[in-house]
Amino acid sequence: MSEDSNEPVEQSPDEVFATAVFFETALAVAAIGLGWALGPSAREFLPEISEDQIQPIVAGLWQGLVAAVPVFLFVELIRRIPWEPIQELEKLSDDQMIGSLMKLRPSELIVISLCAGVGEELLFRGWFMGWIREGWSELDLSLDPAILALVVSSVVFGFFHPITKMYVFLAALMGLYFGFLLLWTENLLVPIIAHAAYDAAQLLLTRREIRLKKKEQAVEV
Repeated sequence: MSEDSNEPVEQSPDEVFATAVFFETALAVAAIGLGWALGPSAREFLPEISEDQIQPIVAGLWQGLVAAVPVFLFVELIRRIPWEPIQELEKLSDDQMIGSLMKLRPSELIVISLCAGVGEELLFRGWFMGWIREGWSELDLSLDPAILALVVSSVVFGFFHPITKMYVFLAALMGLYFGFLLLWTENLLVPIIAHAAYDAAQLLLTRREIRLKKKEQAVEV
């Protein structure tokens, strides 16, 4: 038996793409199923698609795109801090899973980002945040149910991304931001688009940086 027999087998680009899309889509299905079984329904926060309801959809799209910009700038600023936990994030491109993602085409990364925005926002903001809010409201305690739901769902969202401790912390901060967008606009399309746009921008930028680094290394050799 060879020494490399216990090493994980790298997935093909097709397998990576299919796995990512399936996983994120499963989150959306879970959100709908949990809303049907336990309530509330994430669909309540989505604008209807009809001739009379086109304005909330258009507003959700452009507001989400605009809302993605502060997140992207914040993360780009954080990446420049010379602190070891932050610098560890820069090494994530060496991870096998991230490396496999970076082999995908830009269009595939955009599709995965859209699936992540829909799946994760339906589950964490559309269903989970609303579920906590409704449950706490029934207890009739002094703490604002909306604030509690925002904080708890964001913390859980952070732990849903257990890559590094700093990554968990940053994901929780993003959860707070996306949750605030929902509370502010009452339109789930806004955090969905903001989430998807941010993910797409980061994935595409990381892919470009990795390819440029490889070209520079090839020239040096």
